[in-house]
Amino acid sequence: MTKIQNNQFTYTVYSKKNCSFCDRAIILLQDQDHHVVVKKIDEDLSYFAEMREKAPDMRTMPVIFKDDQLIGGYSDLIDSLHDE
Repeated sequence: MTKIQNNQFTYTVYSKKNCSFCDRAIILLQDQDHHVVVKKIDEDLSYFAEMREKAPDMRTMPVIFKDDQLIGGYSDLIDSLHDE
């Protein structure tokens, strides 16, 4: 069975070390063949500043964007994928 490439999105996941929900989100998206950009906020402070600017109200990790639109955290990602 061939996957349809037209429905693939780019997801940006702001994550940090030792974050199980971050890891789960990344694996889930990769398993569905989406393009995933991982930005570790504890390895590059510019990613933290970028995340705070784009999603100032988010207080938990991960912070996930789908094609530059804020999805939210892990449970929001699950809801979003079920709605597709």
